[in-house]
Amino acid sequence: MSMTIDLDAAGLVELECNHAALLRLCLTLEEISDSIPFDVESAVCLHVAEGLGPLLAQAHRLEERILFPDFDKNAGSCFAAMMIERLKAEHRCDGLACEEMVETLTTMAEGRCPLPPETVRYMLRGFLEGLRRHVSSERLMIETLLAAKAEGREVFA
Repeated sequence: MSMTIDLDAAGLVELECNHAALLRLCLTLEEISDSIPFDVESAVCLHVAEGLGPLLAQAHRLEERILFPDFDKNAGSCFAAMMIERLKAEHRCDGLACEEMVETLTTMAEGRCPLPPETVRYMLRGFLEGLRRHVSSERLMIETLLAAKAEGREVFA
């Protein structure tokens, strides 16, 4: 069983650094999307493909270890548990989409992508927008949790 800790300053910094890295990655994915089909940089695609999976997995581990338990403990509502389960399900979906992105970026870097450029562009855009929504949702969750703690109340009170 994994250890969980309350959301503290160190955990906040870790989550924020990870969220910032995910958002930087989104900008790079957007640049790759904009470069399709004529100006794709193989080195950039390969670099993103190599780092995407580990970065996303780290984000999910952090959120599930630090943020979710603290949110659930301070929420005062069964709604929090349902919300957390939904976010965990989204993590699983994000993981599967990430695998597809890694494969697509790798084949692009190697010049053997079988997909039409428009399809790849839509895949990249859809994935990066999903990541941005993910970060936004969890930042809102953090903000809500911190406000409730500062006011000495439950999240949904």
